[in-house]
Amino acid sequence: MSLDTSTVNLSKTPFGRRAFLKGTAATLGLAALTGVGCAPKEELEEQPSQPIEAPEEKLYQGVCRGNCGGGCRMNVHVRDGKVVKTSVIEADDPLDTRLCQRGLSHAQRIYDPDRIQYPMRRVEGTERGAGEWERLSWDEAIEYITTRWKSYIDEFGGTSVSMNYGAGTYAYNQYVYQHLFNHFGGVNWDSGYDMAALNVGKRLVGRGIYLHGNDGSDVKNAKHIFCWGSNGSIAQITRWVYIREAVKNGTKIIVVDPVFTDMAERADLWVPIKPGTDVALALAMLNVIISEGTQDEGYLASMTVAPFLVKEDHSYLRMSDLGVEPTEGPVGRDGKPTMIDPLAVCAADGTFGPVDEIADPQIRGSFDAQGISVTTAFDLLANHVSEWTPEKAAEICEIDAATIVDMAHMYVDGPTTLEIGFGMDHRSHGASGTQAVFALPMVTGQMGKTGAGIAGTMGGSTMGTHCVNFLAGMFPENPVPTTSICIDNLPAIMESNTYGEQTITPKSLLFFCGNTLSNMSGRTELLKAMEGIELIITADTVMNDTARFSDIVLPVPHWFEYETFITCPTPYAEFNEQAVDPPFECKTDVEIVRLLAEGLGYDSSVYQNDTYQSLFLQGEASEAWNLSWDALKEKKHIQVCPIPYLFGDPNDKTFAFATDTGRAEFYLEKPRPWFDIGQDFDPTPWYLPTYQPTTEAYNPENPLSQKYPLNLISHRDRLKVHTQFSTHPWFTDIQPEPTLSINKIDADERGIVENDYVKVYNDRGSVVLRAHLDAGMRPGMIKTEHTWWDKQYVDGSYPSLLPLEQGTFSPGTHPFDTLCEVEKTTI
Repeated sequence: MSLDTSTVNLSKTPFGRRAFLKGTAATLGLAALTGVGCAPKEELEEQPSQPIEAPEEKLYQGVCRGNCGGGCRMNVHVRDGKVVKTSVIEADDPLDTRLCQRGLSHAQRIYDPDRIQYPMRRVEGTERGAGEWERLSWDEAIEYITTRWKSYIDEFGGTSVSMNYGAGTYAYNQYVYQHLFNHFGGVNWDSGYDMAALNVGKRLVGRGIYLHGNDGSDVKNAKHIFCWGSNGSIAQITRWVYIREAVKNGTKIIVVDPVFTDMAERADLWVPIKPGTDVALALAMLNVIISEGTQDEGYLASMTVAPFLVKEDHSYLRMSDLGVEPTEGPVGRDGKPTMIDPLAVCAADGTFGPVDEIADPQIRGSFDAQGISVTTAFDLLANHVSEWTPEKAAEICEIDAATIVDMAHMYVDGPTTLEIGFGMDHRSHGASGTQAVFALPMVTGQMGKTGAGIAGTMGGSTMGTHCVNFLAGMFPENPVPTTSICIDNLPAIMESNTYGEQTITPKSLLFFCGNTLSNMSGRTELLKAMEGIELIITADTVMNDTARFSDIVLPVPHWFEYETFITCPTPYAEFNEQAVDPPFECKTDVEIVRLLAEGLGYDSSVYQNDTYQSLFLQGEASEAWNLSWDALKEKKHIQVCPIPYLFGDPNDKTFAFATDTGRAEFYLEKPRPWFDIGQDFDPTPWYLPTYQPTTEAYNPENPLSQKYPLNLISHRDRLKVHTQFSTHPWFTDIQPEPTLSINKIDADERGIVENDYVKVYNDRGSVVLRAHLDAGMRPGMIKTEHTWWDKQYVDGSYPSLLPLEQGTFSPGTHPFDTLCEVEKTTI
C-alpha cells in the first residue's frame, strides 16, 4: 500500500479475506468477458514447458511475544525479501511442537493495510480521532517533539513529559524509552490493568516482574490442577498441551469460575462461584485444612512467615526489640550501609533468637518476649480463618458446603498446581483474591515440588529474567529517575496538578508498545483528561485506537523486522533475528530514542541497537550462563536457568523468595499502597487475606443495581491477544464482529433472540453488539470479547462502559465490576 498524498484520511473499513475473494471473483469475471489474461488452449499447447524455479528461501529465528504468556520461537520463512510464512522450530521439549494460529499468521500482520508508513501529524484545527493527517519527515517529527519537550521541561519540570506502555512487544527494546526518560525525570504512567494480582503476587512471593511458578511444563506432573479464574484452553494456548498431557496421566481438573467456560467443560469438578466471592471460598478451604491439621508444618516453618512473631502493632518482633543492636550490612543503592536487624522466632524450648539460628521455630502460639506480647503469624492466620466455616462461605459463594470440604481435601492431596488467571483481579479488591488463593499452596506445602506450585496466566517460570541487568538497561549515568503513577490517576492529576505532595503538570504523553485506549478501564474519563494534554505521541506498527487520538504518530517495525531478545516467559534467552528490512519509513524503538536524545541534547551513543541490547546482558548473572549479546546472536537459544525449575524449593535456595523477608508471605507486615497519592488507606484488611464485598456489581447497597441489573465481563478469545491481531483478515473472516453472550433467561426478559443487535449501556457509555445466547452464562451476567478496535463496533465501544475506579492497595482497574443494561436495537 502506498500513500503518496501529503494529507490523508485513514479509512475505517477493514480489508478482509472476504473482500479479497470478492475482488478476485470480479477480476476473474472481467477477464472472462474480455478475454484478457486467458490464452487460447491451442496457444498454450504450443508453448514449450519451462521448469519453474522456486525462489530461494531463507530461514530466520523469530519470537512471538504478544503478552499471551507463550514467547514461542519459530522459523520465519523469507523469499525475495518477503516473509511468506512461519513454522515450528524443533524444541528441546518433545511436547513443545506447535504454534498457535497467531504465530502462524504473522505474514498477514506484517503486510497489514493498517501499517503506519511514515511520521504523521494531526492536521491543525481538526479534532483528535478525526483521521486527518499530514505527512512529516523524520527530521520534522523529531524537531517538533523535542522542541516542545524542552520547552515543557524548562517551564514545568521533567514530570511534564510522560510515557505509557503496555506489553505489545515483551522484549527488551521497549525499555529504551525508560532509559531516555531517566535522563530528565519524566513520568511513567503505569497501566492499571491486571496489576492488582500482579503487584500483590510479587509482594507475596516475589520473583521476576510478577510471575511465580515452576517451569511451565511441570503442570503435567500434577495430581490436581485448580484452575481459578483462568480459562487456560483459550488464554494459554501455548501451555494447554501440558494440561492435556496431565489429563492423560490421570490429573483431575477443578475449575472455579462463575461461567461455564471451555475449561469448565473439560473439568472433573466445575465450581460455579458467585462472582467476587473467591476470598470467602479460599478462607473456608484454609479453615478446613487447618482445623483438620493437614497443613504442612515443615514447609510453613522453613519457607513461609509462619514462625515470625507479630506484635500488637502488627509489626514483626526483631532482635533489636530484645536488646540486640542492628549491625551494618552491604552498601545499598543509595550508597549507605544497610542495617541488619534479624527477625526473631521462638524455639521449642521457649527461647527467642534470630530465625536463621533456630532450627525448630514454633509456628503456633502466643508468647511474652521480654514483656512484649507476640503471636506467630500462622496462629494469626488460623484464628482469622476459624470463623470461615464451609457453611458460612457456602451461603456467600452460592456453593454447597460439602463441595468446599472436598476441594480442601483435594488441594492437600497433591501434588497440586494452582492455575490462576485474572478473573479475580478484574473486580474490586482483586488483590485480596490473589492474597487468599496464594495462601493455599503456602499452607499446604504445595510449592517447591514437582507438579505443584503456581501456574496459569500469572504463574509459570519466568526465571530467565534473573540473568537480565535491568538497572543497566533502564538507567543512564547520573539519572533523574522517573516518577511512576498509575494512569487511572491521570484525570485527577489533570485537575489538581498534584501527586501527593509533588507538583505535576502533564503537557506531553508518549504511548508505545500498547493500545491503551482499547485496553484501559475508564476510557471516557481518560479521553476527557487527555484533552488537556498538549502533545500526544504514539509509536506503533499500526494505526490503532490510541494512535488515532494522537497528535503525532511514528511508525515502528513488526517484531521480525529488527533484532532484539526475550527471556520471559521461558527458561531461555531467545534471539529474535531481523528477517526482513523494515518497510516504508519505519524506525526501531532504539533508533527513535537515539533521535529524541540527540534532539534533547543528551549523549546518544548508547542508543545503537547492539550497544543498547548488550547492556541487559552484562553482569555476574549473565556470565554464569555464558550469556552475552554476541553469544546470543550466534547461538540464538541459550538456557539461562535450571530445567526443570521448582519455585520455592526448600532444598535449593538458589532462587529464594524475592520478598522483604526472603520467604513466602501470607501475612503482610507493612501493607502500603503501591502508588501512594495520599488516598485514605486502611491497612487492616491487608495484613491477612480478608473478604471484602465488591463495589459496583453484586453489591446490594449500590443503587445502580436496580437501574443496571446485568454484570458485564469480558474474555480473551482464541484468535487474538488483547487487541493485537484484531484486524487480521483471517481472523475477522472467522469472527467478523463483536458479540455479546447472554443467558436465555435474561434474553427472553428483553425480547432478544440469537443474532439480534443489542445495545449495552450504562451512565458511562454504550456499545452495539451482536447477541449470542449462551447457556453457559450465569443469569445476570453478560460478556463480550476484549479484543476489538473502535472501527469494528457498529456503534460505541466496550471500554467506554468500564469504571475508572482502582484499588487503594494495588492499582488494579475493575472491568468486571461493571453494571449495564441491554436492549434490542436496529442498525
